[in-house]
Amino acid sequence: MRTHLPIICFAAASAAATVAGCSSETVERPPAAPIAWASLEAQPEQDGGADVLTAKERALPGEYCAAIASSGFAGLGALLDEDADFASPGMDNAHGRDQVAHAHDLLLGAFDNRKMTMSRVWRTPSEQTIEWTFTGAQSRDWLGVAATHKTVSFKGVTLLWTKDNGSIADIHVYFDVAVAKAELGAGPKNLTPPPPAEPPTTPAQVFDQTPSGSYDAIVNVNVVKSALDALESNNLTAFVGAMADDVEVYTAERATPARGKADAKTYYAAMHKAIGQLDTTVMSAWGVGQFAIVEYSIAGEQLGPIQWIPAQRDKVIRFEQVDICEIRDQHIARIWRYDNLMQIQGQTQ
Repeated sequence: MRTHLPIICFAAASAAATVAGCSSETVERPPAAPIAWASLEAQPEQDGGADVLTAKERALPGEYCAAIASSGFAGLGALLDEDADFASPGMDNAHGRDQVAHAHDLLLGAFDNRKMTMSRVWRTPSEQTIEWTFTGAQSRDWLGVAATHKTVSFKGVTLLWTKDNGSIADIHVYFDVAVAKAELGAGPKNLTPPPPAEPPTTPAQVFDQTPSGSYDAIVNVNVVKSALDALESNNLTAFVGAMADDVEVYTAERATPARGKADAKTYYAAMHKAIGQLDTTVMSAWGVGQFAIVEYSIAGEQLGPIQWIPAQRDKVIRFEQVDICEIRDQHIARIWRYDNLMQIQGQTQ
């Protein structure tokens, strides 16, 4: 496992997959990502001020979600640093205030009556993680899907790097595009989407990173690191050992979570059948209370199907994910996973 650490960075378990096929062929190491993820891998601390969360920074998650509903994302520009950056799996990176606002328009602007409702927020002095539900009606063509005027409701997560003056320095957005397309009737043939996500009706839960909890934060991210290390090094005992007996893994493409160590073993076996020379790279990670939040990539040679994505032999792939892991008694008790596996289809060797 390779690790690039902008704050407290370790690792996490990876994306659920249903796979078949196996190969003993050897290939070269995976190439660089097809989009400019290098900015993630070498990302420095964005906030040069005091190591505290200012009042202006505390307000940013709510302001960001409100700006998503603004006409032409005009409200978003006012929140951005002039040198802000944007990344989302499957899209080109964007740099600068106008380009970051435009990237959001490409990603979400095809939906009228947009609303992004927060469910949970994890806060550190220089980064805030927002879990949300997005709703809207498709009014124009979107990512290859002609306007349907149908509504969507799906969950996602946004990582915000913030500055003490209340501006946003970097934004990473994760959600399952395949699920959103399935809700529009244009998803992959082999994907049966779960019921649309229900927007939260109560105020968002907020979790703060505190100096007094720094030791627990380090312990928690190390628990997750051990699981990802084991996944890469093909150590089933260590991978399953990092999980609680009743571990639950929530993903957008399943109506119910995967549960227990038996499902963890199934997932582990599926990943190694689907991906040869499996490699993991942590790009960012934080410990907040009982949670470890990890942004990372998985790469290797695709040997078999990955969920609804068919086998593509001799193809080197890479995809990025965010895992929000709840830790209990130094074991992973729950994982909420956010990714966009459609980015794999856009990668060619």
